[in-house]
Formats: sequence, C-alpha cells, structure tokens
Amino acid sequence: MVKVSKMMLHYTLLFSVPIAGAYYFWDPKSDDEIRKDVETKVKPDLERRRKHQAKFAELLMPKHATSEETQKQLDQVTDFTPKHPGTRN
Repeated sequence: MVKVSKMMLHYTLLFSVPIAGAYYFWDPKSDDEIRKDVETKVKPDLERRRKHQAKFAELLMPKHATSEETQKQLDQVTDFTPKHPGTRN
C-alpha cells in the first residue's frame, strides 16, 4: 500500500471537490442566448441604433472635404516645381 500524506489528501479534497462541483453545475450561455436575455429585459431602440451606426460610419469614412485655403497651402508645400526660374523653393 502506498502511503499518502495527510496534506496531500487535504489539498486534493480542498481543490478537487469545489472544482468538480463548479463543472457539474456550470452552464455557460452562448452569445445569442445572452443577447436574447438582454433584449427581453431592455427593448432595443431601432432609431437610436441607426443614429449610432450612422455616427460611427461617418467617423470611419475618410474626409476629403478640405477648405480651399487649406488646399492652397498644401499645394504650396507639396509643389516641387520652381515658381521663378533660377530660385529655390
């Protein structure tokens, strides 16, 4: 017979019994089940959702609308052709 220390038995029971109980009673829910539960408690506001989606879509879209003054300044900075012959930019 193999001799097992009291401490080994104590820690085996101390940790394995609660873990086994947790696995036995644990019933995880899927994302769809959680979403259904939340939507039954809080009804979704479709108009508000559309506004939020439009807001974030607008933020994610690239902005090409630059003012004329800004565009002129950009053109001056990025223009590498000499404006006057014999001078540097």
